[in-house]
Amino acid sequence: MASAVLAATLPALPGFGWALSGGAARAQVFPLGDIALGDGVFAHSHAVNLRYLAALDADRLLAPFRIEAALTPRAAKYPNWESMGLEGHTAGHYLSALAQEAARGNAAMRERLAYMIGELAECQRSNGNGYVGGVPGSRQLWERVAAGGFDAHGFSLDGAWVPFYNLHKTFAGLRDAWLLADMRPARDMLIDFADWAQRLVSGLDETQMQRLLETEHGGMNEVLADVAAITGDRRYLALARRFSHRAILDPLLRGEDRLDGLHANTQIPKVIGFARIGELDGDPRWIDAAKFFWEIVSQRRSIAFGGNSVREHFNPADDFRPMVESREGPETCNSYNMLRLTLLLHRLDPQARYADFYERVLFNHILSSQHPEHGGLVYFTPIRPRHYRVYSQPQQCFWCCVGTGMENPGRHGAFAYTHDGDTLAVNLYMASTLQWRARQVTLRQQTRFPDEAQTTLHVSTRKPQRFTLALRHPHWLAGDLQVSVNGRRWPLASSPSSYARITRTWSDGDRVQLRLPMHTQVENLPDGSDYVAVTHGPLMLGARTGSEDLQGLIADDGRGSHIAPGPYLPLDRAPMLIGERSTLAAGIEPVPGRPLTFSARKLIRPGEFRELTLEPFFRLHDSRYMAYWRTATAAGYPAVLAQIEADERARQAREAQTLDRVQPGEQQPEVEHEFHGADTRAGTHLGRHWRDSGKWLSYRLKAPAGTPADTAAALLLTFYGDDQNDGFALHVDDRPLATITLPGSPRDTFVDHAFVLPDDLARAAVERGITVKLSAQPDRRTARLFELRLLKSQ
Repeated sequence: MASAVLAATLPALPGFGWALSGGAARAQVFPLGDIALGDGVFAHSHAVNLRYLAALDADRLLAPFRIEAALTPRAAKYPNWESMGLEGHTAGHYLSALAQEAARGNAAMRERLAYMIGELAECQRSNGNGYVGGVPGSRQLWERVAAGGFDAHGFSLDGAWVPFYNLHKTFAGLRDAWLLADMRPARDMLIDFADWAQRLVSGLDETQMQRLLETEHGGMNEVLADVAAITGDRRYLALARRFSHRAILDPLLRGEDRLDGLHANTQIPKVIGFARIGELDGDPRWIDAAKFFWEIVSQRRSIAFGGNSVREHFNPADDFRPMVESREGPETCNSYNMLRLTLLLHRLDPQARYADFYERVLFNHILSSQHPEHGGLVYFTPIRPRHYRVYSQPQQCFWCCVGTGMENPGRHGAFAYTHDGDTLAVNLYMASTLQWRARQVTLRQQTRFPDEAQTTLHVSTRKPQRFTLALRHPHWLAGDLQVSVNGRRWPLASSPSSYARITRTWSDGDRVQLRLPMHTQVENLPDGSDYVAVTHGPLMLGARTGSEDLQGLIADDGRGSHIAPGPYLPLDRAPMLIGERSTLAAGIEPVPGRPLTFSARKLIRPGEFRELTLEPFFRLHDSRYMAYWRTATAAGYPAVLAQIEADERARQAREAQTLDRVQPGEQQPEVEHEFHGADTRAGTHLGRHWRDSGKWLSYRLKAPAGTPADTAAALLLTFYGDDQNDGFALHVDDRPLATITLPGSPRDTFVDHAFVLPDDLARAAVERGITVKLSAQPDRRTARLFELRLLKSQ
């Protein structure tokens, strides 16, 4: 029998996949169709995204599903990740994006959605077992998984690239097609698909199941919990618990931050699932685990625009230097999922601090990750001084952040308002109109925020009625929250990061005005280092520094084209803010006649950058930029500059000599360099990733196209100085090159070992690539490999 919690029929939570919620919910989000965006940045973003969605060919997205179902594809597969092992993942996101638009009444998008659901239903029938997926080699892969003899790594399951992560997108797309667009066939397909998943893992014991979950698997636990809510059948909730990764859950249950070095976006969907299961099963410990995760990520690991991670991984909470130095800054997928987690937790426990964080991420990272003209989507947002972002294009680029990016604009307004029946909460200040149908009330928010520091709420109601209007008092507000009702000041008692409540009988035509004065601040990185961001109200400010060497600005279909490949500009020549930290904000002044534009000419050095202007980060595109600024006092500036120059010379010299580089233990570098191995482990030490093996591991390295044939010369392998090892073999293209012995000193340093390549292997590294392999001695392991580089001759 279904539990009372699961059987509860509650209002929809559209756009986020929780259309049925458990009895623990204290706030409800309105259906997407009941919120219309008014003129402004969010409506513009949504309109641009509609063009991007319309440019995609459904038959090309569906081709992997038809291939796996032994049906003739109606069009060729798309390139890029859709032809490199992750076939089918984009279609799931596309289903969700179309469902959001169908919920809003877009007939053309509903027609596309119905077509895709019909095609996927044909694939499911052809498969004959409930399965519907585009994972290459599906039948053989799932047979091996069901038998329990699979090999699982962080991003590979028996050689397949994160197949459950891939399937999760299809699960979620089917769920949203039912819950948002009311497409009954999608519901039936979703349940049959969940039954297939249950049969697949039914023969696995708990040890095997947890080993399966070592490979990135998206939010499988969350979507299976949603199936339980949809059907009222607890079998699916038990299955959702089986798909919950204890290696992540257990430390969170104990209140331990064990996130350093973990692949960030692998973890966030799992935690959403923990909270969803806790809600449906009445288990507050799992909800508390999710709250703890949110706390440590939002407060200790996120930066001023709300993003987190470097090269896709959580950096040490006390060291953000890798993020400052890297071209691979915070990943947009992470922020997409942090918004989903934030909304769920707010729904269970409405707090203004959740809305504060949501606003920060939405106004800064999410808006900035979409080009405002052609609609291209961003993967990494570097904070390295004077670097830049690259943008996708519809027919070429199919990264994970393209999938989530297509969904983001469709729910810009989804969290603007929530209610609990008697209280209507205004969470976000954006031009929009809400239809509160249960009360027959319309609330129109008229504003140009953030370009103007105020908003007006217009109430329309068929009859006077009493309810509470809860207005978020933002954490950034300069001074008290000033509110007037029908032109008269309304006395309120509120504090930053809280809700101010007005309880009265509302009549048609009532008008509520809010003043939202903003002030400029500097915000440290969470590690307390000498880098700061400049904020104004909820906005992070940035500065354009030039448009030189924007290589790959519009990405092609290359495997790594989501990474901005242009040269690093030296950190010692980047602009800095000079002065006492406590007085920097006072030196940043508005530019007359240019709203949300500021000058820091009194603070910036060197002098060539003094005329830079600061503006909202989400408006900076097609340019190198400053997001974070190194700071120093006037007295300390010369010494700081000298140290940066010395560090930069060494770093630039190594980068200039490098033809190819692998960071072991990180997803994208390992996928890009064809990682293979047996009995391997990965981890982090002193903030750096490593991998070792009890048998062997290998990577494929190749010089960039156009490299002269005689350029490659050596391999550089980095180990930890304190590691001791009596010897393990280094092979290149199966040829023995060296036996590496590590003596085990000095401590707390990393040590480089260089190996000269024979001439023929050096040429091969340029012409076709080489396979570099480390092999352990019997009953021993290789040393931990922290970095592998292919170097030029000097």
